Amino acid sequence: MAIDRITRRGFVGALGVTAGSAALLGSAGATAAVGPNDKVRIGLIGAGSRGNQVLKTFLENDQVDVLAVADVDDQHASDTADTIEKKREQRPKTSRDYREMLDDKNIDAVVIATPDHWHALPSIQAVMAGKDVYVEKPIGHNVAEGRAMIRAARKYDKIMAVGTQQRSASHFQKAVEAVRSGKIGKVFWVQTWNFENISPTGMGVYPDTAAPSNVDYDRWLGPAPARPFNPNRFHLLFRWYFDYAGGMMSDWGVHLNDIVLWALDAKAPRAIYATGGILTTSDDRDTPDTLQVIYEFPGCTLTYSMRKGNGLPLNGHGYGILFCGTEGSLMLDRLGYEITPDTTTVPYGIKAIHPEIKARKIDLEPEKVRGEDGQSAHIKNFLQCLSTRERPTCDIEIGHRSTNTCHLGNIAYKLGRKLIWDDATETFKDDREANALLAREPRRGFELPSI
Repeated sequence: MAIDRITRRGFVGALGVTAGSAALLGSAGATAAVGPNDKVRIGLIGAGSRGNQVLKTFLENDQVDVLAVADVDDQHASDTADTIEKKREQRPKTSRDYREMLDDKNIDAVVIATPDHWHALPSIQAVMAGKDVYVEKPIGHNVAEGRAMIRAARKYDKIMAVGTQQRSASHFQKAVEAVRSGKIGKVFWVQTWNFENISPTGMGVYPDTAAPSNVDYDRWLGPAPARPFNPNRFHLLFRWYFDYAGGMMSDWGVHLNDIVLWALDAKAPRAIYATGGILTTSDDRDTPDTLQVIYEFPGCTLTYSMRKGNGLPLNGHGYGILFCGTEGSLMLDRLGYEITPDTTTVPYGIKAIHPEIKARKIDLEPEKVRGEDGQSAHIKNFLQCLSTRERPTCDIEIGHRSTNTCHLGNIAYKLGRKLIWDDATETFKDDREANALLAREPRRGFELPSI
């Protein structure tokens, strides 16, 4: 397929990697596995808001030393280096170009918290350079990138963990077990959602300007199309543009749908339909502010709902997951979960024609469990895997499948019709137009390597 046609020579030449990095391409295991009592030496790629949130948790582990920070924004890199120096009394190296840390044999692993469109390339280059990887969600900009990341992690036998930390929270684990055990009966309908009201202004409309002098904007764009600098398309707000991300669907939907796939023991939907648009905000985003996606699984329907123009909570929650079973319902979010027993009825029409049919008694007991933050446990699992070499709680393949639900929903939205998905080949059935959206041609100089 076209998504695999990228040559090694073109990758090395176009990226202009340093001599050390070029020598490591195709050479797995350049960095030795971390021993259970060894220090874990990491480099941080992407030192913005999310990068510092994740860094804070990594630094809670005395086992971790941060040797390098890379960010195209000098201020981000400098401020983050200050934070690390205060915590560890040792200042890390800073750079605009993360490839410098890939040449450093003292670094065991990298943490990648860049914008979405910059997840795949450094992840792949890192494992090729012998580093393990912790990469934030969603794992890539498109399906082809995710496939390439899996191939790289497997070929070079490296840990590649994904930052969907809900999987490591005990209440999410218990809730998933409740669904999978049949506790709430046959689960046939699931709802995930994100609701808030930012209408009508949204993030506003601002003119293009020159990029700040402390930023390497060309490198920030990376594989994305060349565009003039605009504050709306930059730090934090980039996710509302398809050039760099996938809107709320990818930003939050990936967390919610990840848990649904896990609970349903499913790899992918078999059909997808979506509708929506930019209906309530007057800013210049190109991802929808209103979206309804329907996913068909064998025996179960999942709907993802998102709206930015009305914040009325669903069941008292502005976001969440609702599993509906024949015995009861399970409402789940980061604050906890609640199981509510159902009640069966015999409608008037059935009762009139079949008086022998009686309402079934449901014995399910109500249950309420308080939530916990799973990020600390999630990162500890990654650190443990560096020595055990076991697959992490959220391995790259798991993250890829969860991210795919977002890509598929966005593709269905763009095309405005029902799509049939073949999970075995990760292509749409007999649909060239949809398949063309599974990948994109990266900007010259930022191509993925051939794996």
